[in-house]
Amino acid sequence: MVSNSTQFMNTRTLRFPLAVSAALMLLAANSHAHPGHVHESGGIGWGLVHPFTGLDHLLAAFAVGMLAVLWRRASIAVVFLGAGILGGFAGARLGAFIGLESLLALSAVIFGVAVALHKHFARAVVPLIVALGATAHGWAHGSEAAGLMNMSGIFLGTAAIVAVGAAVAFALRHAPRIVVGFGATIAVAAFAVLVAAA
Repeated sequence: MVSNSTQFMNTRTLRFPLAVSAALMLLAANSHAHPGHVHESGGIGWGLVHPFTGLDHLLAAFAVGMLAVLWRRASIAVVFLGAGILGGFAGARLGAFIGLESLLALSAVIFGVAVALHKHFARAVVPLIVALGATAHGWAHGSEAAGLMNMSGIFLGTAAIVAVGAAVAFALRHAPRIVVGFGATIAVAAFAVLVAAA
C-alpha cells in the first residue's frame, strides 16, 4: 500500500513536467512546424535559430538527446544528426511533400513515448525509428533552407538542442519519475502539434 507521503512526493516530482506540458499544449495550437520560414534569408544565424522556431523539431531533438543519455548510446544522437543531414540535402533538392508536417509531429510523439518508457521500449528498433524521424525533420529544414550556410546553421542549432536534452537527462539520471514526466510532456505536446497540423 502506498503511503500518503509517497503519493505527495510522486505528485510533487511530476508537477514541473506537467506544467510544462500544459504550456506547450497551449502553444501547440498556434505552433505549426515552419510557418512563414520558406527560403528566408539570413545565412548561418538564421539557420542556428530556425530549429528553435518549430515545436516539433525542438521536442524531437530534445528527446533524442535524452535517449542518448538514458540508454548510454551516443550513437542515437549521431544517427539523428547524420540522417538529418541526408534528409536536408534531399529536401533542398526535392522540396516538401504532402503529409510532411504530420510526419514530423508523429516522430516527436514516438520519441517522447520512448523517453517515458525508456526502461521498457524496444531498443532494437530505435536506430531505425530515429533515422526515419531525423530524415523527415532534415527534409523539412532542407526544403526551407536557402544555401549551405543556412543548412550549416540548422545543423548546429539542432546539435545544440540535442546537447541540452542530453544534459537534462544526465542531471535527472537519479530522478526517474521526472524523466517519465518529461517524456510524457514531449509526447502530449507533440500530439497536440500533430492534431493542429492535421
